[in-house]
Amino acid sequence: MDARQRILNSAESRLLTFGPSGLVLDAIAADAGISKGGLLYHFASKEALVAGLCQRMLDHLDQELEALSAADPEEAGAWSRAYLASTVTAEGKPADNSAQLMAGILATLGRDSAHLEEVRARFARWHAHLEADGIDRTTATLVRLAADGLWLSALLGLPRLDPEIGPETIRALHDLTRP
Repeated sequence: MDARQRILNSAESRLLTFGPSGLVLDAIAADAGISKGGLLYHFASKEALVAGLCQRMLDHLDQELEALSAADPEEAGAWSRAYLASTVTAEGKPADNSAQLMAGILATLGRDSAHLEEVRARFARWHAHLEADGIDRTTATLVRLAADGLWLSALLGLPRLDPEIGPETIRALHDLTRP
């Protein structure tokens, strides 16, 4: 694994463990096994490092959406099912730590950061895929909004779906994606 990836892994781990206050360049460099100068060679500032984390997270989500939708044997609704699966598990729990990671990134970047434009652009592109998914556009939008709501609930630490109805809720959302 190259130094850049070790730095991003260390920064992500610290962000998930300690929140934005854990993004201390000296500690990230030490965790990555490089000098602070080596870190600054790859990321000239903390903002550049956080932007790198954001880019990596968005790229990962892109790859996951592409892989999940391509692996779906039923073309119509595949993108909607991939979007739902990349957001929430069958039990209604967050599919991964992306909501927690995004919370830390947003807290670090701030509301007016130019890096948020990339996040907005990526979500707009994903939404365009959903609208052209081969199922009713309104239904695809409802599934996206439900998935986004579940993801946002995780981001904000809101109560999760009740374990008794969570799986039924997710199953109902999946059923909506079938023509």
